[in-house]
Amino acid sequence: MVVSSLVTKTTHAQIYSFGGRAGANYSKISNLSTIILSEPYFINYTIKESNRIGWHLGIFYEYKLEDERLGFDSEIMYSAQGGDVEFNNYDKDFNYKMEFAYQYINIVGLAKWFPYSGKVGLGAGPFLGINVATRNIKYKSWGAGKEDAFGTDLQQEQQLRNVLRGKNNFGLALDATYDITPIIKIGGRYYWSATNSVETQANSYNFIPAKNANTLFEFSVAVNFESLF
Repeated sequence: MVVSSLVTKTTHAQIYSFGGRAGANYSKISNLSTIILSEPYFINYTIKESNRIGWHLGIFYEYKLEDERLGFDSEIMYSAQGGDVEFNNYDKDFNYKMEFAYQYINIVGLAKWFPYSGKVGLGAGPFLGINVATRNIKYKSWGAGKEDAFGTDLQQEQQLRNVLRGKNNFGLALDATYDITPIIKIGGRYYWSATNSVETQANSYNFIPAKNANTLFEFSVAVNFESLF
């Protein structure tokens, strides 16, 4: 009787779930324009940063405490994210675009709160993003002002990969989920990196080091494998 009671209490004290999560990303790296063009060397030009659309895929493990109002979530996710920057010199009709197409393994730990009968989950916690594609910069140029002396796009791309290196990220994640059924949940998440995402090496481009943060929005669908069996 005592053993049975303890088993029952333990079963009710923690509700476990594990499964897979996948979805779309919307990310940006700040201050890329400052790194690339720190001073106005040209006239009649623009340089602007833009977001990248990517995707993520991974696994999660979640459990709730006895009253089902508090819990924890841990995850390992693959994530395609980064940021873009585009330069347009209207005076010379020379244009180029750099894509910082980084890929990360994001390791996330969240403390979660479950109001409203446990269907809604709100979480916050640290994350570590391990950049597994630190040199993945893409370069494309166009316009009548493009000169042979600049070299090919491939040559420029290779040089850029040598002087602008992707770094690991560490920061804060904020999370919100909704359980549609015991098997399927939808959610959104915001990541903010407290560390630089791009490191500037010594170079002849006049690129400078600058504080740059990687921000990421995720929209995902998760499947609870435990409820399938």
